[in-house]
Amino acid sequence: MPARLVPLAGTAAGLVLVLVLVLGVALELPVLAALAGGLLGVGILAVQLDSWRRVRSLRNYLRDEIRRVSGTPDQGYAAVPAAPAPAAQSDLLGAVQVLQAQYTGRLDRMQVTLDEALDQLAGRPDHDPR
Repeated sequence: MPARLVPLAGTAAGLVLVLVLVLGVALELPVLAALAGGLLGVGILAVQLDSWRRVRSLRNYLRDEIRRVSGTPDQGYAAVPAAPAPAAQSDLLGAVQVLQAQYTGRLDRMQVTLDEALDQLAGRPDHDPR
């Protein structure tokens, strides 16, 4: 069976089992309903286990391919990455200035919002006119 038809066949089988389950409940045949429900549950479990197996095998395959491409031997543990180059003084100063500008801008917006809220409260009467 072509790989593209497998999901369609699985969906069709699941729909048939659901219809048999509903039919078993409607006709008050608990054995038929239990059988269809059990088969549906086993099918769902089989699909989940197959997905889990595929994910595990893909994870191992990718790990082996990365090791093969990078040329590191299979040591059973991850290689320690090289330490990054230290940042230049100008880079650090620029980053601090950007953060400072963002923080100051946020404080300015907060102050404007607070002033507007206080102006609105000052225009309201102190008591409820109702």
